[in-house]
Amino acid sequence: MTLDFSQAAVRRRFYLERGLRKRPVGSGSDLEGLMEAPRKPLPVNPKDVLVGISAVVVGGVATRMYSPERVTEDLDVLVEHKHFHEASEKLRLASYTKVRDLFFPNASLGLYGEAWSKDGLKIDLLATPQKWGRQAVKKHVQDPTGLPIVTLPYLVLMKIDSARGIDQGDLSRMLGRLSEAECEDLIREVACHSTDPSFADDVRQYAQLGRWEWEKPTPSRPDPG
Repeated sequence: MTLDFSQAAVRRRFYLERGLRKRPVGSGSDLEGLMEAPRKPLPVNPKDVLVGISAVVVGGVATRMYSPERVTEDLDVLVEHKHFHEASEKLRLASYTKVRDLFFPNASLGLYGEAWSKDGLKIDLLATPQKWGRQAVKKHVQDPTGLPIVTLPYLVLMKIDSARGIDQGDLSRMLGRLSEAECEDLIREVACHSTDPSFADDVRQYAQLGRWEWEKPTPSRPDPG
């Protein structure tokens, strides 16, 4: 049977089934040490460009609030649907150039957006008319560099819906730091915004994969004899 990898649910199931079957313990990296490392300041804060518009950082930059930082300087910013055109105009007035429209045809969260660029810095401006978008923008945490970061439940909601290769690793590392009770709290907060019946079970399984990755295996050495 040929799998339809254009569907996020299929990509998630493929990744989870193999990961759970292998049950890898440890990551080969000091995840706790990487988690404590200082985060790299970005050359722009959306609060300084989108003055007067509530916005939260999502995507790869947001993950460094909840897992070790990975290399990315492309900034994904979510604003409310009603403020999208105003935010676009503010980017234009700040000398950013629109590169292209962004579409997410296989996603269920109603996202749309525009890619902007200035002096090599890329900003993806995103919005959705769905209710979850308004709630996500209203809630944020500030990272050590001063960026307004989307809270973990809404970041997980977006990455479950996307399920690209890099999202799969992000999900396991972010969720693996949660206790089972914290994971259930996260599910209760955002499951109502997902149309995928496997959302809750997938979140739990990513969390289990992540716990194995964060777990420190018992060192073993080959017998010298």
